[in-house]
Amino acid sequence: MDDPTSSTAVDFRAQVEAERQAVHAQFDQLGRELTGILNEDGVEGGGWTHTVSALHSGGIVLRQQGRDLGIQVWREKSYLKGAAGRRLKVEGCYSTEYHGWRADSITVSMDRPAPAIARDIVRRFLPGYLATVDASIQAARKAEEERQARRHFNRRLADAIPGLHAMGGYDPAQEPDRTRSYWSSPEYDETSTALAGGHITVASDGSSANITLDNVPRELALRVLALIHPRQVLEGTIAPRALPPARRALSASRVIPGEVVGQEVDEERCLAEVRPVRPRAGGPSKLRPTGIGGNPAAR
Repeated sequence: MDDPTSSTAVDFRAQVEAERQAVHAQFDQLGRELTGILNEDGVEGGGWTHTVSALHSGGIVLRQQGRDLGIQVWREKSYLKGAAGRRLKVEGCYSTEYHGWRADSITVSMDRPAPAIARDIVRRFLPGYLATVDASIQAARKAEEERQARRHFNRRLADAIPGLHAMGGYDPAQEPDRTRSYWSSPEYDETSTALAGGHITVASDGSSANITLDNVPRELALRVLALIHPRQVLEGTIAPRALPPARRALSASRVIPGEVVGQEVDEERCLAEVRPVRPRAGGPSKLRPTGIGGNPAAR
């Protein structure tokens, strides 16, 4: 005898799958109609497509590739009864890197025809979304540029440090745009050739990094600090220049024997001059002051 419990479970799963397929078909049809109207009216240059969301309650995402626009239309409160449970929420798709102002969402009845829903989207929602989506697109582009810069940085790190690994010891290739990498010293990893363990934290834009080293030997620490504080080397070109002629060296000092002679000048000043005399026998002569005209001065 068959187990009625298993039969009921099979029937329930089949019922759930049938409802899911019905919801998928319903919103797929809505997406076709909306994109057809948007393209026919040339909204933002046309080129609109749609994908059906995996939401159990149902939903679609309208995409426009020209400006990378995205509009999500989904059934928000399917658990409510009556008209309140049959309203569609319309909101914009923004990049996860964007944290700025977002357009206000709107709601429309899912019982209205597709042309009316399309008009509400264009009139009530699209202006606010277009005013904010450009900043989101720029944020996404900047984030992608930063991811590429980090990937390039991490590739160079992997070449410079054998045995590099990501957080948790995982293979760094699984996270090429990571911001932190680790390596171990031989004290903790016998296969390591590093002189010291540590980790490096890469800036979000890949332009710089913070490095932490553990148990660094003294001489290595001094060499690292010398790289951080290099001595300034003077650079330039040697330009020759003419030098003045050297002065003749003064001869050694010598004593000139003689006598001091005083002269009156302008009746106010007295000038002294030295008159050489022959040395006297028995020793050097003494300096003897004389008066004007050769007269001996009063002693």
